Amino acid sequence: MASLKQKAYNIIKDNIVSCRYKPGQLLNETQLMEECGTSRTPVREALSKLEQEKLVRIVSKKGIMVTELTLKEIGDIYLVRVLLEPQMVKLFGANIPLDELERVRSMLLSYKPEMDMKERNEIDDAIHRLIIESCPNNYFHEWMTLIYLQNQRIRFSTGQLGRYMEKNNQEHLRITETILRADYDKAADLLREHLEKARRATFDTLLSGGSM
Repeated sequence: MASLKQKAYNIIKDNIVSCRYKPGQLLNETQLMEECGTSRTPVREALSKLEQEKLVRIVSKKGIMVTELTLKEIGDIYLVRVLLEPQMVKLFGANIPLDELERVRSMLLSYKPEMDMKERNEIDDAIHRLIIESCPNNYFHEWMTLIYLQNQRIRFSTGQLGRYMEKNNQEHLRITETILRADYDKAADLLREHLEKARRATFDTLLSGGSM
């Protein structure tokens, strides 16, 4: 049952994060069972976990809804990232394995615009995920893992994944190389600047009529 629950969780979560299930969409439990290839119990257990992660919510007399992405929530998500993620680098940068940093650096140097979207997205995420995964503070790690799931939804829903990747790649490379030099204060400053640019780009997209 645990593996079926994990299977259902992974499928539903991926569809929410990629915005195949759009913010505010009502989910049909029977349809979810068909898409996951499982019975009702694993789907319900997966939805319970997703509710704890604030990716779905139970709406009285309506059912299960994918959580909305309001302007306030988007602002809140970026605020948490701007406050926490650079601080994680400053405090715990020395915990990031050098071989993993070199691996990320190689990924960033291999970036090509003609790569498929999945591969480009993995490269674009790499340094952020490494920072989060290397943090020894369980509270920081848990908060940022949940926040980053929401941030992925923002990127898909506003169509930013392709638009800013080349620029992001250069900024990520600078951050990665600065961490490799063990200049954690500078890396934190670069990361904060990068996140502020991402926040402004998101709101510029939304205010100019970008999708949600």
